[in-house]
Amino acid sequence: MKVRVGNKIKRALAGALAALLVLAAGQGAAPLSAQAAGGNVYTCAVHPCYAHPVTGAIEDSGGEASYATGQGMVEGAVYTTGILEVTDSGAYYLTIRMSLMSYTSGHSFWVQNVGDSSWSNPAVGVTGSGSDSNGATSDICIQVPSENCVVRVSMYVSPMGRDVIFYLYPSDYTAGNNTDMKATIVTAASGSSSGTSSGTGSASAGSSTAGGSSSGSTAGGASGGSFLGSNSLSAAGLADTNTGEETDGSEAPALSSSIEEAADPATDGELSDAQGLSLSTASDGEEGTEGASGSGVFAVAAAVMATGLVFMGAAAAIVYFFRRNWRRWGGGYEDDED
Repeated sequence: MKVRVGNKIKRALAGALAALLVLAAGQGAAPLSAQAAGGNVYTCAVHPCYAHPVTGAIEDSGGEASYATGQGMVEGAVYTTGILEVTDSGAYYLTIRMSLMSYTSGHSFWVQNVGDSSWSNPAVGVTGSGSDSNGATSDICIQVPSENCVVRVSMYVSPMGRDVIFYLYPSDYTAGNNTDMKATIVTAASGSSSGTSSGTGSASAGSSTAGGSSSGSTAGGASGGSFLGSNSLSAAGLADTNTGEETDGSEAPALSSSIEEAADPATDGELSDAQGLSLSTASDGEEGTEGASGSGVFAVAAAVMATGLVFMGAAAAIVYFFRRNWRRWGGGYEDDED
């Protein structure tokens, strides 16, 4: 009897301890309270860039020589359509869709207005997930300073074994959400809600990462960064408050970006169009041009000579074959070698 009572007491104590732990964990990771925010939603074009779209600077360790490969990779990692939510209180939230999430981790983000030299840490949260031919995808909501902004992204690419740094910027805004992405902050038409989302103002993103490693590079004035982690959605205050009253954008103010076209990579000299993926920075002076021309002529001559030798060898083999088998095929004379 005493044993049974003792076991009951132990179970009760264990249950109470587990409840306390769950309560403590819940208090530590509880999402910030959020109310439906009034505002406008815009569909926008998203431009991924290996080089900074304004200065042309390349911060990634691959450097200028990897520009073609790097640009192709970032174009495969970021979808070219997103949404921008603008609250009545003047806060901006850009949602982008990223691919290759099965092969990347440690995502971190910095933001700046076009023309700024420094970066700031935004609130960041995951608002949706899915998959495509490149694996898992994530919809990521980033608090940006304005519609005229640049976002700096760092992520660890597992197949490469290192962090990659690139940029993106939004433009070409049209009123209304014409995508399948969820508007998470603006859930009511502009002017219809006095409440504001707790993600506005000085909300900061969670500090946990989504796995892998992150360099935490401070180059280009960026330090720290907002990390995309499992609890960043709660820490950033980007709670799902979708009320079904999403604005149709019929009276939304027009928005625009001052970036008409992304800047070319900053180099010591202009890149030759003929250099392709090698992206050599050889001088385009007269001597270099003459050297390149001479090398081209030599290469063509060598190719012609090699082709001629191949054809001559093939013809000799055919003649030898016919001569050796002429008699057995009913020829008019005997093969000297039989």
